[in-house]
Amino acid sequence: MKLPEVVPVMPLPNAILFPRVLLPLYIFEPRYKKMLGDCLVGDRMFVVALLRKGWEKATEPALPYPVATVGVVRTCVGRPDGTSNLVLEGVARVAIIEYIRQRPYHTARIETLESHDSFESPQRDALVAAVAMLAKARARLGAEFPKSVLNSLLAVESPDLLSDLVSYTLLDNFHQKQEMLEILDVSERLTRLVGLLQAQIRQFELWKTLQGTLSNDDVGHN
Repeated sequence: MKLPEVVPVMPLPNAILFPRVLLPLYIFEPRYKKMLGDCLVGDRMFVVALLRKGWEKATEPALPYPVATVGVVRTCVGRPDGTSNLVLEGVARVAIIEYIRQRPYHTARIETLESHDSFESPQRDALVAAVAMLAKARARLGAEFPKSVLNSLLAVESPDLLSDLVSYTLLDNFHQKQEMLEILDVSERLTRLVGLLQAQIRQFELWKTLQGTLSNDDVGHN
C-alpha cells in the first residue's frame, strides 16, 4: 500500500498502534472530528502516536514520540451527535520527520520504517515459550487469557508479526510498547520482548506467593 508523504497525526496518552493490528477509537473532540472528516474524503489514513512521558506536566504543547504507526480507517460509524466509532488498521511503522501544521489538528511529513533481521532465521521459540508461561502464571491468579486469543498468538509463524501482536496484546505499559515499536531489528525485538514477559511472569509469581493459600476470590478481604 502506497503511503502519502503528509498525513494527520493523532497524539494520544494511552493508545498505541502496531502494523497489522486493529485499534478501535472513539472520536469526539472537534479537531479530530475535522481530521476524520478530511481523512474519509481522502486516503483514509492517519498516524496514531504515543505522547512522551511527562506530557501532562509539560508547559508547552506536548508532542508525541517520533516513531509511530500509520493506519487506515477500515470501518467508521458516525453518531447523531457528531462523534464516531472507528476501527483503524495499522499499515506501517513510520518516522515523523517534521510537522507541517498543528492546527486545527497535527499534520506531519513521514517516512516508512522497515523491520529487518540481524539473523537469517530469528527464533520465535523463546517468545512462544514466554507467552505460554505468562498465560499459566496469570491463570493461577484467575486472570487467564481467553483461549482464542492465546491460540491465535501461538499460531503466528512470522517472528515480526508475532512480536508486534504480543507487544500490543500482552504488554500493559504503553511506554514499553513504544520501545517495541521503535526496535526495527526483529531478533533484538524478540529478545527484549521475552525479557519484558519474563518480568511479568516473576511479578505474577510473587503475587501468588504473597497470596499464599487464599483463594482468588478471597484476595483483598480482611
